[in-house]
Amino acid sequence: MSSRFKPYLPLIAIGILALAFAVGAASMLIFKLQPAYISPGPSKTQLTILLYEGEMSNGQFGFGTSADNLTSPGPTIEFSTSDVVNITVINVGKLPHAFAITTTPSTGAPVLFGATIGSAGSPLKPGQEGSVVFAPDNAAFDYWYISPVSGDVAKGMYGAAIVSSVTGAAFP
Repeated sequence: MSSRFKPYLPLIAIGILALAFAVGAASMLIFKLQPAYISPGPSKTQLTILLYEGEMSNGQFGFGTSADNLTSPGPTIEFSTSDVVNITVINVGKLPHAFAITTTPSTGAPVLFGATIGSAGSPLKPGQEGSVVFAPDNAAFDYWYISPVSGDVAKGMYGAAIVSSVTGAAFP
């Protein structure tokens, strides 16, 4: 290309881009063309779980689906990677307790999905309740929920948490 056109190259490039934009906009308006819709994957389902925690008459600690039906281990909770889970825990006991989803039923295990209510150092006091909302991103059958307060797991304060994968769905 001749050196006399070099100063005009940026203007020529801008002109070509403006023309391409104008043609695209005109074709969308005239022919009502729209870009292809790409699904972001399956929509998330809202799931609400209510658990009670506290001490039982046999000296064990547990979780339950009602204040007068605490068990050790607690009831199995199930959700999938397509869920947005809202768990509320109510402490119906006389001692402080907490809630966390972990890899093992043991105090000090790493918390998964950010699913924690209270903590060992700042548990739910008797009569208190707390909630957490999270979206599980990894399916497995060996997750647990526990009270991370020292001594609670040893007294039976744990339960199974089953996270299943979304079947038949394609994720980008």
